[in-house]
Amino acid sequence: MADSLPQIGTRGGTLCRHGELRAVEFRVLGPVGVLREGSPVQLKPKPLQMLTVLLLTPGHHVSHQVLTRYLWPRDEKPNPGRIRQCFHQLRRSVPEISQENERGSCRIQVDPQSIDLLRFQGFREAARATENVQARCEALRSALAEVRGTPLEDLPGEGFARKRSDLVTDLRELTVSCVQAELDCHEAESALERVESALEYWPDSERLLALNVRALRQLRREDLIAPLLSRWEMRFSRSTTHLLLADTAQGEEVNTRPAGAAPGPFRSKPRQLPAAATDLIGRRAEQRLIEQVVLGNTAGRSRIVVIGGQPGAGKTSLAVRTANVLERHFPDGTLYVDLRGYSLEEPETHWRILARFLNDLGVRPTTPTEDGMVAAYRAALADRAVLLVLDNACDEGHVRHLLPGPGASAAVVTSRRQLHGLAIREGAELVTIQTLDHAESAALLRARLGDDRMGMAAPFVEDVIKHCGGQPLALTIVAARIAEHRPAAIADIVRDLCRESTRLRSLDLGTDNLSVRMVLETTHSRLPQPQAQLLWQLAVHPGPTISHAAVRAIAPDDTVRTGGALEGLIRMHLVDEPVDERYSLHDLIRLYAREMAGRRDENERAAVVDGMLSFLLHNAWSCDRRLDPDRRLPIDEPRRGTVVAPHDSAAAMKWFEAEYPTLTAAVRMARDHGLDRFAWLLPMTMVTFQWRTNRYLDALGQLNHAREAAERAADPADVAMIHRMLAGTHRGLGDRNQAARELRSAVLLSERDGDTFSAALSRHALGVLLRERGAPAEAEEQFRAALAVFEDLGDRLGKGAALCGLGNVRHDLGQYDEGLEYCLRALAVLHGTDDVNGRAHVLYSMGRIRRAKEEHGAAVDDFSAAVDLYRSLAYASREAKALIRLAEALERANRPEESEGALERARLLLQELGERDIAGALERIRRRF
Repeated sequence: MADSLPQIGTRGGTLCRHGELRAVEFRVLGPVGVLREGSPVQLKPKPLQMLTVLLLTPGHHVSHQVLTRYLWPRDEKPNPGRIRQCFHQLRRSVPEISQENERGSCRIQVDPQSIDLLRFQGFREAARATENVQARCEALRSALAEVRGTPLEDLPGEGFARKRSDLVTDLRELTVSCVQAELDCHEAESALERVESALEYWPDSERLLALNVRALRQLRREDLIAPLLSRWEMRFSRSTTHLLLADTAQGEEVNTRPAGAAPGPFRSKPRQLPAAATDLIGRRAEQRLIEQVVLGNTAGRSRIVVIGGQPGAGKTSLAVRTANVLERHFPDGTLYVDLRGYSLEEPETHWRILARFLNDLGVRPTTPTEDGMVAAYRAALADRAVLLVLDNACDEGHVRHLLPGPGASAAVVTSRRQLHGLAIREGAELVTIQTLDHAESAALLRARLGDDRMGMAAPFVEDVIKHCGGQPLALTIVAARIAEHRPAAIADIVRDLCRESTRLRSLDLGTDNLSVRMVLETTHSRLPQPQAQLLWQLAVHPGPTISHAAVRAIAPDDTVRTGGALEGLIRMHLVDEPVDERYSLHDLIRLYAREMAGRRDENERAAVVDGMLSFLLHNAWSCDRRLDPDRRLPIDEPRRGTVVAPHDSAAAMKWFEAEYPTLTAAVRMARDHGLDRFAWLLPMTMVTFQWRTNRYLDALGQLNHAREAAERAADPADVAMIHRMLAGTHRGLGDRNQAARELRSAVLLSERDGDTFSAALSRHALGVLLRERGAPAEAEEQFRAALAVFEDLGDRLGKGAALCGLGNVRHDLGQYDEGLEYCLRALAVLHGTDDVNGRAHVLYSMGRIRRAKEEHGAAVDDFSAAVDLYRSLAYASREAKALIRLAEALERANRPEESEGALERARLLLQELGERDIAGALERIRRRF
């Protein structure tokens, strides 16, 4: 309650009926006082209090006992002498009153019209007595005009406090009656002013609040009702939903036919769909499905559809456009509401929308409780064919009470969240819309721009489609910007779109529903903290996809929480799952989330990046060791998280194939962030896979940068190893001269550093290259130097490789028996090791030697064994080469059908490797080997 009563009257009572000043005026409805011809009479406190008690008492006759309770509440018994003295002071100050001091009591006689309280009561009785609405309104206004503040203001004591409370209650009731009367007289402005003033004094009065709502509705100011009720609910924690219901008893125009009663002739048929684009690009399959469900043509489903999709995907456009098509099937009306589930404003409550829909349908619940409203609403929909479009719901609970039950009515719901609960409980059909494809994106641009502008923008269309990522909202915004600017500005608009630093700014037309950033912001603001944190962490991941294991590794100590956050982001359509257990972000979502990451502490971001790169490095290293057990890299054991452990080379190759785009992005990230350790180690773990899948150009680019990073951050032996990998890459690309230069650099680096093992590895690789270049003597020199070091260090893998190299040199020199002996020794050395690739190469070399010796059956056996080992390694290029040699051996062994089969398998492998000229490739391999 406010400190003092507001001025709720409109005129005073100082004047008598003929407009003259009253001789004496007594006031208790406000500050207590006496006026003589309009001027205040000075009275001491006790005589004033005595006068007040006498004025308030019917007949103005009060016992000494009562006077004592009011004036001297601490006294147990009346003091007649003190009372007489006080009464004498009163008589001296106000001689106009007829006074009698009887034994044990006091009495005064005054003109009733001189007392504001009696005038107030008189007007009130007059209002009760008349049936004329206007006369009642005037009487009530006259009564309230007597009030000048809080009754008995400033009079102390419990007795006066009780009287004051009674009078304030009377005033509140009279104020309610007066506002009702003014509304009945259609004087809504006066009623609104009066009720707003009264609510300042009685803010918790629900009756006054209801009258405030009614006044606003009568003035057609419905937009002010919801904020008013929201503030009241927040302040007093009480529901006001029932106040939104229209009420004919209070003079509002509404069909009060009880829910379920026979339809009347004037049934309300609202048509509330907002304007929609006349064209709908794409979405034809989704639209057909929605139509079938809404029309009740899908068995086992209700007539409820939920359209989901990422922010900006065009859910509302699809819902409204489809509803426009279907509206003719719903003769009893179409109801539309933006629930603001994801908006800058507070979401609409379903109870308020329920009240609005009841009003729109002309239905008044028999019981205006929330349960009564739901019952009336569903009963009304049950015997009507109404289409509801419930747009922008935040969750299942936001719409559940608004959905129709069985019958001819239907509902289309849109939400950025997957509403599986509606599918489970209400039998709804879930329709998820994806981004537009390239052709649909171009069609949308053409539809928005027109042919002329589309022609002007033609050089930039590909860039627009690429950087909008098929998102209809982004495409629409760009089209609007192009359409409203002169043609010369198109290049600048598209340039801003292409730059990551300005892309989101370029996709903003200044309103929340025409701004990609604001659409994402309203979604992000509704995320729980774990989901918001995981979103920015996923955004700094190099991408373009991330595995389930990598997500769990972000917070390995709390994988349950991380898993729950991931599921939440998927339900919010912020994270996609394009293939099983691999996740991705739309480019615009990723860009926005990276902005969120930029607001985090730099050390926190750096720790996340380090953890992600470490995870990729350790997993790539684990797989690479399965492919090449002989490679040694300075990679420590993982500090936390689970590392993949492929059971064979095929599994390792499969892991690399799935992660390859992410790994290449991680290499770029490491390079861009100046993380030299990752910048050289990650490419080194990938090179075996790249060689085996014919990705030599990728390897060349990455290894050149890796060498620069290693020169800054690694040991000379590591730099020498990169030179060896570069040599192998140049060899694969056919540039043996550059390969030789890289290997000589590797030898020189290792010998300068005194690293004999590294030098031996480089010499072995140089021997292979020299043999291929037709220099067997120089090659043998390198192989023997390497063999001596490997034998001295007890390195079996190196020893086996060097022996095989010497066997191939002997083959080239025509010394087949010696060559076969070296190869057999190599095979024995490698037996029982993990070097499957080394054993396959030895078998392949033995097959070549036996073919040269015309031992065709033995050659077939050796080549077949080599093929099997290469296949187990998923080493397609080497398998193809071995198959070609096997085909030749089979042909020489008079097994032509098997030979053709081997060649056909080789052709398929080369095709899988991206080779277009299969016949030419087969001939090149024959000539080369």
